[in-house]
Amino acid sequence: MRTVRRFWGVFAAVLILLLLPSCGVSDEQRDGPTSEQAIGEPTDLPDSENVIDEREGRASSGQTTAAPLPSTTTAPPPSTTAAPPPSTTAAPLPSTTAAPETDRAALVTLYNATGGPIWISNSNWLSDVPIGEWFGVTTDDNGRVTELSLRANQLSGVIPSELGNLANLTKLDLGGNQLSGGIPLEVGNFANLTVLVLQDNQLSGEIPSVLGNLANLTELGLSTNQLSGGIPSELGNLANLTALGLSTNQLSGGIPSVLGNLANLTELGLTNNRLSGGIPSVLGNLANLEQLYLHTNQLSGGIPLELGNLANLTVLHLAGNQLSGEIPSVLGNLANLERLYLGGNQLSGVIPSVLGNLANLEGLYLGGNQLSGEIPSVLGNLVNLTELTLSYNQLSGRIPSVLGNLVNLTELALEVNQLSGGIPSVLGNLANLERLYLHTNQLSGGIPLELGNLANLERLYLGGNQLSGEIPSVLGNLANLERLYLHTNQLSGRIPLELGNLANLERLYLGGNQLSGEIPSVLGNLANLERLYLGGNQLSGEIPSVLGNLANLTELHLYDNQLSGGIPLELGNLANLELLYLYDNQLSSGIPSELGNLANLKGLALSNNKLRGWIQRELGNLANLELLYLHTNQLSGRIPPVLGNLSNLEMLSLSYNWLSGEIPSELGNLSNLTVLHLGGNQLSGCVPRSLSWRLDMQTSDLGDHQFCP
Repeated sequence: MRTVRRFWGVFAAVLILLLLPSCGVSDEQRDGPTSEQAIGEPTDLPDSENVIDEREGRASSGQTTAAPLPSTTTAPPPSTTAAPPPSTTAAPLPSTTAAPETDRAALVTLYNATGGPIWISNSNWLSDVPIGEWFGVTTDDNGRVTELSLRANQLSGVIPSELGNLANLTKLDLGGNQLSGGIPLEVGNFANLTVLVLQDNQLSGEIPSVLGNLANLTELGLSTNQLSGGIPSELGNLANLTALGLSTNQLSGGIPSVLGNLANLTELGLTNNRLSGGIPSVLGNLANLEQLYLHTNQLSGGIPLELGNLANLTVLHLAGNQLSGEIPSVLGNLANLERLYLGGNQLSGVIPSVLGNLANLEGLYLGGNQLSGEIPSVLGNLVNLTELTLSYNQLSGRIPSVLGNLVNLTELALEVNQLSGGIPSVLGNLANLERLYLHTNQLSGGIPLELGNLANLERLYLGGNQLSGEIPSVLGNLANLERLYLHTNQLSGRIPLELGNLANLERLYLGGNQLSGEIPSVLGNLANLERLYLGGNQLSGEIPSVLGNLANLTELHLYDNQLSGGIPLELGNLANLELLYLYDNQLSSGIPSELGNLANLKGLALSNNKLRGWIQRELGNLANLELLYLHTNQLSGRIPPVLGNLSNLEMLSLSYNWLSGEIPSELGNLSNLTVLHLGGNQLSGCVPRSLSWRLDMQTSDLGDHQFCP
């Protein structure tokens, strides 16, 4: 019986060997690579922050279910022990002679080299169970490792060279860890590898040129590391590559033209590096390319006309470079394009009207260039558009009314141009609009009542124009509004009481207008308010004490009005307040000692009022104070020595009051003080000599006082 069994075993083995060369490999099933995107947006005008739109593109680790068919011209080298017959239709067979113990030893070395005991998941590692049961390890029927996936598993340390002994590996994913050091040259030994993902680590050094030997590779993800040097031209040999992600490193030099040979490439991500030179025109040969991310580099020259050949392109991201010249009209041929990012360059000329042909376009970002001329009305044809950014250019003319047809629009950014005329009332039809940026133009006329229909609006920026008339009360209907910027216009009338209904409002900028009347006490209902700018108007009456209820307030600007009465004691409740500017009003009475409770205060400006009484010693508690302006009031008494405790103080202005007594020697402790104003008082004594080498004598005013000997 034992002889019969041996016979049938040998017969079955021979039969399998005869059939193997004719066995096909199933088609590769692969999840498409994703791209991580971060939408830039215009920020507050007073902050002068950048508004260049950017998107981050990175190749992700797609899952594979079968090795890709090897190229007929780049077949992997045969095994030195039991190589199968070469095949042009099937991946090379796994070695049957190499012992699984070799793979086990390589995995043990990896475990010890990368902090295995503190991995998030390390079940069965270093145990006696088959290595195919170790977490993240997949093996074939011979016990050889084919996949190793330890993504986001808290690996740290250096990738050991012994990993190159995993000769049958088809997928290696170590992304999302804290690995450091270089990429081992032995990675180039993985003849069967289809997926290599090492992104989101701290790897350094150059990209090994031996990666160009991985003929079966379909996905290479090295983004978000600290890799330096140039992009190896050998990567142009990876004929099967569909996704190449090298973004967010420190790569320099030019983009190799040989990348234009990667005919199967669908995603190319080189963003956020130090790449220079021009964009190779041969990238226009990548007929299958769907996503091209080259933004945030130092690329120069024009946009190649050949990019207009990329018929399958859905995302073209070239923002944040030094590209110049005009926007090629051939980009209007990219019928499948969904996102076009050209912002933050030096592009000039007009916006090509052919961009209105891009029927599938969802995002158009041309901000931060030198574009001129009018906004083409054909952009109103882009009915799928959700974001339109043309800001920070030199565009002129009127805002086209046809933009009111873009019913899917969530963001319209036209700020910092030379646009004129009125705000089209049809913008009130954009029911999905969340952000409307029209500030810093030359717009005139009134604020359309129709803007009160934008129920989803979160940000309305109309500041820095020539708008006139009253603030429409219907703006109080915008329940989702978080930021309302109407400053620096010619608006008049009273502040509408309805603004007190904006429960989600965080910033209210109405300064620099001609608003009159009292400050509505209903503003004290805005519990989420962080910044309140009402300065530079003609507001009168007293400061409402209910403003002390705004617990989240960090900045209160009421300067340059006609406010009278005293400073409310309740302002001392604003624990998060950093700036309190009440200067240039007609405030009287004394400085409340409660202001000494504002522990986070950095700037206190009460100058040019009619304040009287003593300088409260509690102001010496304001440890974070950098600016204290009390000049041009009717303050009397002595300068409190406790002001010498304000170690962060840079500017102190007490001039033109009725102060008397000696100058406190404690002021010599103010090591950061650069500006000191004491003139126009009745002070005696001398200025501490310790301040002599710190003060800017061109901006300081010491009156008749000399430095102490």
